[in-house]
Amino acid sequence: MEILQIVLLSLRVSATASILSFILGFIISYFLFINNFKGKKFLIDIITALTGVPTVIFGLIILLMLSRKGPLGPLGLLFTPTAIIIAQFFLLLPLIITLSLELFLGKGSELIELTQLLYIPKKKIPYLFFKELKKPLITIFFLGFSRAISEVGAVSLVGGNIEGETRVMTTYIALSTSMGNYNTSIILGWILFGISFSINFILKKGAKND
Repeated sequence: MEILQIVLLSLRVSATASILSFILGFIISYFLFINNFKGKKFLIDIITALTGVPTVIFGLIILLMLSRKGPLGPLGLLFTPTAIIIAQFFLLLPLIITLSLELFLGKGSELIELTQLLYIPKKKIPYLFFKELKKPLITIFFLGFSRAISEVGAVSLVGGNIEGETRVMTTYIALSTSMGNYNTSIILGWILFGISFSINFILKKGAKND
């Protein structure tokens, strides 16, 4: 029963963080692609650099923000599932933006030319981007989800690995292994592997059907 609760919580927080970061990441990457402004290249370089920052740094920043003395301390979010979602959200956002922007730079120019030829209104262009680039964008989403559900450093810092509250698969695997409870670690490890394998299988099957 405890293992099921841990798996379900892991899926819920990772899926929520992935969906939110994907939506905002799509909007930001589209804005960066479609607009030219001073400092654009510098901003993109910063976002790209953030994809290589150790995940524990994101966890530390969110921890300081949510702590009692932090700006969001009064909300009481530290060591809750919401804190895990926030940490994963900020961890995934630079990755989603970078990958989406690379996709737009590769195929977006053709779509822009198409919208000009067909006189498609500007407000409908984002929908066209999503419709025409749906499959690679879905791949980006699942890449983000895979990273979120396998994250341990940031999640452990802001979640606290509290039994029945914020304990997810990765933090419990680390805890049970340190305590010598290898059987539970192996079970959760196989479940996590199964989720990752299923995602990769779906993505590869989708790519073959293109």
